[in-house]
Amino acid sequence: MRTVNYSEVLQLLSELAGIPYADLPTATALTYRGALSRYFRKAWEVEYWPELTRTDQRYYRPVWAAGTTYAAATEVFFKGNGAASQSYFQSLRTQPLTGSSTITRVSATATCNVGLTTHNLTTGDWVTITGANQTDYNLTTQVTVIASNQFTYDVLNTPVTPATGTIKVSPNPVDDDGNVCTGNWYPCSSSYSGSNWASATAFAKGDVAYYAVNDTFYACHTASTGNLPTNTSYFGALTVFDKYVGYAQTGFTAIGDVRDVYSKNPLVNKTNATSNWTLSQNGVQVPNGPSVVWLEYRTRYAPLVGSDWASGSAYAVGDQVLFTSGSVKNFYTCAVVTTAGQSPTTHPASWTILEIPYLFQPYMVHGAFADVLRMDGQMDKAAQQERLAEQYLEIEAAKLFNLQPQQQRMDMSAAY
Repeated sequence: MRTVNYSEVLQLLSELAGIPYADLPTATALTYRGALSRYFRKAWEVEYWPELTRTDQRYYRPVWAAGTTYAAATEVFFKGNGAASQSYFQSLRTQPLTGSSTITRVSATATCNVGLTTHNLTTGDWVTITGANQTDYNLTTQVTVIASNQFTYDVLNTPVTPATGTIKVSPNPVDDDGNVCTGNWYPCSSSYSGSNWASATAFAKGDVAYYAVNDTFYACHTASTGNLPTNTSYFGALTVFDKYVGYAQTGFTAIGDVRDVYSKNPLVNKTNATSNWTLSQNGVQVPNGPSVVWLEYRTRYAPLVGSDWASGSAYAVGDQVLFTSGSVKNFYTCAVVTTAGQSPTTHPASWTILEIPYLFQPYMVHGAFADVLRMDGQMDKAAQQERLAEQYLEIEAAKLFNLQPQQQRMDMSAAY
C-alpha cells in the first residue's frame, strides 16, 4: 500500500492555513491532529478500499496448541494429528497435564509419569509432549497406558534418561480415527443429550448426564457413581457452542466492518457459497456455517491520538505514540511491552506504524482545514474546503468503481 507520513499531511494543512510548518505552535498542531483524525476516519470507512480490505480464513475459537494452558470449559479448534480433524472441542479439565511430569527411557520405550492422580488417558489416545530439554522426547504420539498416572510411548535415538526440563503432556482432543479423548475433551455442539443424573447411576468416561437442578449437561471424564455432576473431579460442564468469529482474535487483524462471509476462499473460487451471518456483541455470528469460514472485511480504524514518544517512558501493548525520526513524524502502536528508551527506531519489532493511505491525503488536508475554518467562524470558506475535500474523495472512488471495477462478487450458481 502506498502511504504518506503524518508529518507530510500535517505540513500541508499548516501551510494551507497560512502557518509555516517550522513555526507551527504545539497547541495548534494538537488541534490540527484532532481534525485530521476525524477526516481520516471518514475516508477510512466511506468505502471498502482495496488497501484496507482483507480476506482471511477464520476460526470460531483459538487453534489448539500443545503446551498451552486451557482451563476447564475452554473451547478450541483442533486441526488434527496426521489426518485432518477440523473440529471444535471443549476442555473438561485443566490442560496440559503438568503436575511434576517426568520421563525415563529403557531402550526405545519412554515412560511418562504425569505427576497427577490420573491422566484420564486410554491406550491409543494421542498426546503431544513438550518442554523436555532432550528434543527426542518431544513428540506427538499415541500412548500405551500402564497406570492411572503413567503411559509409555516410542522414541527414536537414545536421549539421556531421565529427561530434564519442564515437561508438559497435552492430550490431543481426538485421534486420526475420530475417537475423542473423552477423559480430557468433549466435542462442542449447539445442543447436548444425556441421561438424567441419579445418585445410583454409574457414569463411565464419555457419558453425558443432565442435571435438572441447574439445567446443565455434564460430560463424565472420570468414572463416577454417586458424585454430583458439579464435582469437577469427575465431570465437566458442557456449554452450548456459539459459532462466532470474534472482532479481535489473537494473531489476526482486528475486524472493522464486515463485507461478507464465505465458506470458501473467494480469492481463488469463482463460485463461493456465502454463509448466513449476522453481527452481535460477540462478533460475526455464523450459526449454520462450516467449521472454517472466510471473512472479507475492512480493517479497524485507529484514531490519531498518541502523545509524543518519551524516551524515559515504558509503553504497554496497545499504547499509541507520535514518534519523530529526523523531520518525519508518524504514529506507532506498541506491539510488545517496552522499557524506557525502546523506540520505533531502536526496537522496530516492538512497534507497528499506523499507515495513512496516500489516496486519503488531499481529503484529510482540505477536510481538516474546513474544520479549522469553522472553528474560526468562516463558514463560507469552510463549505468551499469541504466540497473540495469531497471532490478529492469522489475522484478516488471513481477510480475504484469506474476505472477499476470493484463491485462485490455475486454467486449466480444457485440462480437456476
